[in-house]
Amino acid sequence: MVIHTPTNLALQKLGIYVRANADDWQYSWPVHTHEGLEVYYFIRGDANYVIGDIIYELAPGDMLLFPGSTMHRVNPTKDVPYIRSYVNFTPSFLREQMSGEMFEKMMSLFEAPNGLLIRWSVEERSEMETFFRAIHRENEREAFGFEVVLKTMLVQMLIAIYRKSKRLHEFVPAQQQSHTQANVQRILQYINQHYRENFSLTELSNELHLNKYYICHCFKDVTGFTINNYVISKRIEEAKKMLLTTDEPIGIISDALGFNTAVHFSRSFKNYAGVSPQQYRKQGG
Repeated sequence: MVIHTPTNLALQKLGIYVRANADDWQYSWPVHTHEGLEVYYFIRGDANYVIGDIIYELAPGDMLLFPGSTMHRVNPTKDVPYIRSYVNFTPSFLREQMSGEMFEKMMSLFEAPNGLLIRWSVEERSEMETFFRAIHRENEREAFGFEVVLKTMLVQMLIAIYRKSKRLHEFVPAQQQSHTQANVQRILQYINQHYRENFSLTELSNELHLNKYYICHCFKDVTGFTINNYVISKRIEEAKKMLLTTDEPIGIISDALGFNTAVHFSRSFKNYAGVSPQQYRKQGG
């Protein structure tokens, strides 16, 4: 798993990171986490988005709200342009902009462990797209008072999102999943519950009553990454938390997370996080 460094650097410096109508393509779309909260808005393309245990099959106008600390990964196809906008921000960036009651309501939008989906109608999309463009433009200019303006614009956008979320008759119904997506979600849920254990593909197959070759194929097809890579990503995510919140030795953490040896753990950690476990702990994340 990758920690999204540009996002974290921006959040640490200012408290907000924004992109509008981004259309760049990455050779590899990593499983990643980052600080703060995220408002992601899908404009165009053909993509699935995995957040925690849930797979979202995106349609234009879909918005996802989730904490950056939840593992997430988009899996777009290259057949059509992939266009999206998003803003990441820290709660402290907005804390003083509103009353305690309003702040709690805004933060409630990000409480769903696997993200919150809000689907904007064609008529409503222009307002959301205008918000993202305006916030991005203000952030790029860095003119006098831009931090105050950024906070004001972000609050306005979150209020519009909150109002939409409370229109119960318009609230998004449960997604109609395909048979394959339903099976991949079962696989995700099993892995997220058992990633500390050294289960085999055969054991996973027997537990879910699915052919192991089918499991490998459909998981990679829907999520874009292999089962093994996903398991390691989950373990590294937990390792990061343990490194920062406990004094447990590296060997103990390695054993607790199902790695065969401390050497294997350290090598895997550096491949995913960019630094060794010792360096990560020393740097404070």
